This record gives sequence, C-alpha cells and structure tokens, in this order.
Amino acid sequence: MKYLEESNKNLISLRTSLIAVVALLTGGLVGVSLANMSLVYKSFLLIFGIYFEVLFIANIMRINEKINKNIGVIKNECK
Repeated sequence: MKYLEESNKNLISLRTSLIAVVALLTGGLVGVSLANMSLVYKSFLLIFGIYFEVLFIANIMRINEKINKNIGVIKNECK
C-alpha cells in the first residue's frame, strides 16, 4: 500500500508538470499564430505544437486514470 501512495505522489507531481507544459505550449502556439512570419514556417510550427499539445493532454488523462485506479485499490485494501 505504501508503494501505491508513493506512486500517486509521483503521478500527481508528473501531472502538475505536464499541466504547466501544456499551458506554456498553448501560450507559445498563440504567440506563433500572431507572429509576423512566413506562412510555411508558421504552419510548420503550429502543426508540431498542436501535435505535442494533444500528446501531453493525452498523457495527463492517462495519468488521471492511473491515479484513480491506485486510489480505488487503496480504498479496497483499507476495508
């Protein structure tokens, strides 16, 4: 059970870091979309930025599922 509690602490920390990265990446995408640069370069940056943003959001959702699963296991062991 101690392992699951430590695992949850680690997952929560990772989730917090990923949320900060998504916020920073979103700001960067807005900045790129408003920047005065060539359309090809802007499109290239936006495509990769959106790809990574979706990837990080999917990881956040996966981490949330793991945290919920660990909490369920901890609750069942405490009964």
